[in-house]
Amino acid sequence: MITLKTPAKVNIGLWIERRRKDGYHDLRSIFFPVSLFDTLVLEKRPDGVEFSCQAPYVPQDMNNLVWKSANLFFTYTGVRSGVKIELCKEIPVGNGLGGGSSDAAATLKGLNRLFETTLSPEELFSLSLELGMDCPFFLDPRPALVTGRGEEMEPLEIPTFDLVIFSPDFNVSTPWAYKHLRRLTKGENPCKLLAKALSERNYQEAGRWVYNSFEEVVYKRYPILEELADWLKVQGAVFSGLSGSGAALFALMPSGFITNGVRLPEKAGGRLFEVRTLESWGVV
Repeated sequence: MITLKTPAKVNIGLWIERRRKDGYHDLRSIFFPVSLFDTLVLEKRPDGVEFSCQAPYVPQDMNNLVWKSANLFFTYTGVRSGVKIELCKEIPVGNGLGGGSSDAAATLKGLNRLFETTLSPEELFSLSLELGMDCPFFLDPRPALVTGRGEEMEPLEIPTFDLVIFSPDFNVSTPWAYKHLRRLTKGENPCKLLAKALSERNYQEAGRWVYNSFEEVVYKRYPILEELADWLKVQGAVFSGLSGSGAALFALMPSGFITNGVRLPEKAGGRLFEVRTLESWGVV
């Protein structure tokens, strides 16, 4: 039996640049793993995949990425066995924080360790890509420039910093957000400037370049998110924005923002988390 902790991620900056012939979009973003974790417990069993999770809105069947990841592992390796997986969710579901992708990638790495199948990094990458474009990032989560469909990653040397995440009590559908996207934007230069400012800890300068292509459409459909982003700025945010296609917001806030007893506006249903970006994270 092994126990794994696997992190959430935040996109700081997200440019959707063009629609590809294969139907996907090219994107450009900076991904950060952050100190908000799901926990998986994996235990051998004679056959099949047994999966459980007590969190609401998490599929308990083959629609779950953890289940799909386990089935993919057994199909690819030919291991004649099964596994029991218990998932403890702390990463909010459907908030653009990558929880499902993180869990799926951790499952692949965990099963590779549990059954001593010695899959190579290249094999794990290929398998994770079958599960989703965000999954390869979580095989070795560290700050990275992410391009292509989301599968091309260039590690970045960016020192850790603290963030506040607002997780609302509703979700935003990524397919819906792409369907309603109206503005495509080239992000090479602003993304480069954003990465440079963050690497130099020049957060005021970084705030000039924080951008998310989805904010226009998501804020129009969910105005409370734009109101909360504005509220965070009034509370002293150096920068803030939407993570991925939402629904979570991130903000670089003054030290002790949550511990000083701040209260969300009454109409804002959801939770605040204090997290720290991680320079690297090995699944442990």
